[in-house]
Amino acid sequence: MDRTQQNLLAQKFAAMHNPKDLPMLCNAFDGGSARALASHPRAKAIASASYSIAISCGSADNDLTLEENLAGVKGIIAAGVNAQPHPKPVTIDLQDGYGSHLERAIEEIIKLGAVGCNIEDFNRETNALWSVEEAAQRVARAKQTAARCGGGAEVGLDAAIKRGKAYLAAGATTVFVWGGGRVVQSAEIKTLVKEFGGLLNVSMQLREGFLNKQEIQALGVARVSMGPGLYTKALNAFSSEADAIL
Repeated sequence: MDRTQQNLLAQKFAAMHNPKDLPMLCNAFDGGSARALASHPRAKAIASASYSIAISCGSADNDLTLEENLAGVKGIIAAGVNAQPHPKPVTIDLQDGYGSHLERAIEEIIKLGAVGCNIEDFNRETNALWSVEEAAQRVARAKQTAARCGGGAEVGLDAAIKRGKAYLAAGATTVFVWGGGRVVQSAEIKTLVKEFGGLLNVSMQLREGFLNKQEIQALGVARVSMGPGLYTKALNAFSSEADAIL
């Protein structure tokens, strides 16, 4: 895929982030799962999940290195680039952006063919959140790098809104608000949708008793991802079959 085609794909992916064209991102965990998604007519885009990549290479999510992540997503990106009849956008979970290696991380996934990424505002080196200003600067740096290439602590809702608005102002396409180990509630989602002008990304829980696609879409979010949900289901099925055999 040449750079012009990649730029057009990036523009297409960015335009998907709205309630009317709600992108449901099933997170792939390797090249095979990504190819399955790439061949699905209703899969508009493909995403990776760092947790799944880490487990696949025998690491913990917080210990996943940039090199390991890049190696893990290579096949995922290739599946999107080579999708038929047209390439599909691939967005990569870059965790916290890997500290001072942020620009390199962005450059490397663009070289592989990705057109999007998500970056946490949590600094793994200090085990604390970046300040709002620092995190917003990192979003801006990521955007600048993409353009140049051609392509811990509990936070309350008010603080999350302040941070999210700063990141959107810095050029982020959407904002994902982590629930700090709990599921973000419907009322909170409604507030975040209102404050972010709909530019909110939520993670859908693939379990009974949680919001489904239609219910989430009705809240007005701009993007839905599964995180490691599909990977976990696949592992559970694998374990169940192995248990039956053994």
